[in-house]
Amino acid sequence: MGFKLGDELVRIGGYEVADELDYLYYDNETSFEVEVLRRGKPKRIKVKKKVGQPLGIEADWEMKPAVCKNKCIFCFVDQLPEGLRDSLYVKDDDYRFSFISGSYVTLTNVTEEDIERIIRLKLSPMYISVHAFDDDVRQFMLKNPNTRKLKDYMRRLGENGIKMHTQLVVVPEINDGKVLEDSIRGLKAMQGVLSVAVVPVGLTAHRARLANLKAVDESNARETIRIVERLHAELNGFCWCSDEYYVKAGKPVGESAYYGSFDQIENGVGMLADFKENFEYCLDEAKSVSLGKTVGFITGVSFAPILEGYVARLREKLGISGRVFGVQNDFFGHSVTVAGLVTATDIIAQTESGMDAYVIPDNMLREFTDTFLDSKSVKEVEKALGAPIIVVPHDGSDMPRLITEHFEGMQ
Repeated sequence: MGFKLGDELVRIGGYEVADELDYLYYDNETSFEVEVLRRGKPKRIKVKKKVGQPLGIEADWEMKPAVCKNKCIFCFVDQLPEGLRDSLYVKDDDYRFSFISGSYVTLTNVTEEDIERIIRLKLSPMYISVHAFDDDVRQFMLKNPNTRKLKDYMRRLGENGIKMHTQLVVVPEINDGKVLEDSIRGLKAMQGVLSVAVVPVGLTAHRARLANLKAVDESNARETIRIVERLHAELNGFCWCSDEYYVKAGKPVGESAYYGSFDQIENGVGMLADFKENFEYCLDEAKSVSLGKTVGFITGVSFAPILEGYVARLREKLGISGRVFGVQNDFFGHSVTVAGLVTATDIIAQTESGMDAYVIPDNMLREFTDTFLDSKSVKEVEKALGAPIIVVPHDGSDMPRLITEHFEGMQ
């Protein structure tokens, strides 16, 4: 088309290029004009290409996430101890990454131009943290008056074809009970809203000088499940409690069909049902062997008793002896019980040595790396425990195969 190395992209389709999203949108078009600067001089290039044909430009994009401007009473970043990766202390709230990677945003830091851009580039779906449909309650929780614009923004997005998944982080005695029910009904009435995830507030032991919040207990969990399941039946799906509520309530989660297309699985909604389905399929597909090895399965406290049942099935299928280690979270505090927040430090301190190998889920590690939350590596843990670590998908898939291949590959 006439592009050259070193060209600076200025405008595409008549709009200034802000970031890669502008390019990606027009890369799907068949006819448009691009303005570039070539050695400081403007040049216009008319693009005509086939449907689905990529333009093929590689550019030096840099997209730093917009910083959150809220002071949420439940902010998890404010509750982090020292010694974690620097990136974990960044409070991001960027609508672009909501579209790209499904991260939740509050839209309190967007401009009118941002809303117009979401609509123009068809950035759908978006993932939006609502927390309460009532403006007063939501402002109290976010400590930012800009949140009063949220419902207007969402209405405009919905009216212009933008689909939205939403979440309500629920704090007992603040946005639970009737406030929660009103929030779900209010969101259901909004055009474009596809789903609501109801998630319990996460509290660590590092809350000095922070708001005094009440943690979700068994009673509150059961009442929240009752409300959400009733509305789920009435509204033909639409809302779900995260699995953590069921664990706290001591109640079984629904079957896979209950969660539809698992749109909120990254929010912990339907993970246990998905794990069961994936595990059962992979176990049926796996060959029966007699490995004769001892394997330790490392997880968080909340999943440990559930994992026991699956490990019993693995013992029989793979011919192993196995033990589940439910690691208590001394790093963040004992109220934090999920596997994804278990650190290497706690694993080393609480896991017995003497196993032939240990199994951990991949969500204990930073994506695409071998690094735990506390910056220790898999190799450091292997050295401390005196045995190799087998990293498996956290969704229950491929566990039998990966364990078998690990030991057979050592023969």
